[in-house]
Amino acid sequence: MKKLFRFWAVTLLGLLVLTSCAPPSRTGWPGWFRPAEAAPVATLAPTATRSPSSTYTPTPTLTKTPTPTCTIPPTRTPQPTRTPRPTRTPAPTATATPTVTLTPVLTFTSAALLSPLATPTLPMTTTPELTATPVLTATPELTMTPELTVTPTLSPTATPPPIYPPPPEEVHVPILMYHYISELPADADVYRVNLTVVPEMFEAQLRYLYEQGYHTVTLQDVYDALATGRPLPEKSIVLTFDDGYKDAHINAMPLLQKYGFVGEFFVLATPAHYESPQYLTWAEMRLMAEAGMSVQAHGRDHYDLTNRAYDFLVYQILGVKEAVEAHTGQPVRFFCYPSGRYDEDTLAVVESAGYLGAVTTQWGATQRLDNRYTWPRVRINGTWSLETFAGILADFAAGE
Repeated sequence: MKKLFRFWAVTLLGLLVLTSCAPPSRTGWPGWFRPAEAAPVATLAPTATRSPSSTYTPTPTLTKTPTPTCTIPPTRTPQPTRTPRPTRTPAPTATATPTVTLTPVLTFTSAALLSPLATPTLPMTTTPELTATPVLTATPELTMTPELTVTPTLSPTATPPPIYPPPPEEVHVPILMYHYISELPADADVYRVNLTVVPEMFEAQLRYLYEQGYHTVTLQDVYDALATGRPLPEKSIVLTFDDGYKDAHINAMPLLQKYGFVGEFFVLATPAHYESPQYLTWAEMRLMAEAGMSVQAHGRDHYDLTNRAYDFLVYQILGVKEAVEAHTGQPVRFFCYPSGRYDEDTLAVVESAGYLGAVTTQWGATQRLDNRYTWPRVRINGTWSLETFAGILADFAAGE
């Protein structure tokens, strides 16, 4: 570029010297110089007419170089993806901007040719370099924080067993024994008369117990008092009903409920299985158990259990326990010997079958833990008056 500049400078200087030395022609130009034959400069505008009295200065024309436009493509921002787990943030992408380099353009005017004092003008049009600043668009990091709902697990608090006083050696609790609670049939014999308490007398006896402040308890309550010392209410009494007759559901239970009392009902399995008309059915037993009554065992059949084979005893004693529990859904823990008869083998099978105790027909009201498989009872005779009934209870209350 500098060599080219020197070349043109020397050439122009020589032309100026020749012009000043040669005589002008008729046209005012040197003879050796013919403007019509001169090579025109492509970048000059039309030549102005020279005036003799003025110095001709052609007007330079600037050629505008278009400014290149750099279009920066927009940076695409990735859409965040919502996932249950934390998303790794991708590295930001930088967008490079192309660099535009502009070369200066040298434009020479005819003033260098026409004026000997003119100084070459080097107009330079420079477009500033456009530098695009990369825009870093960071994808926002989405942190999915799972909401944890912690439900505390409450451990059941163990209830400490109640502390009772030392258990007594014995308790005085009359266990009354009933059979029929019904009207006497026309052909009733002496045994049926003695075993039958008509509903009117039965209610009179219950009313008397209620008015005298007696509290009915179960055989389980008596056992707990002797085994753990759990106290019994004042004037406790147990009401038991043998053989599982149907009148226990029809007559006895409604009257017991009327006075807020509970009864122990010793039932048979075989009559219930065949739904004998005179005996409780399994459905009636279940209703009584659900009503709060205690349904216990009296044997599969009403047989004398003395001098029996071991298998026979197991069938009668354990078999009835399993049957009653299956049909009532409640545990059977006490046994009543049919007709009050038993022997050593009978006592052994009753204990081995899982019973906590058993009752007999022996007269008495003193219960102990060591005789829990032969607890005595008080047989209620159907011929008693209410005064006789009350006098017997008063004797037991006095410890006689």
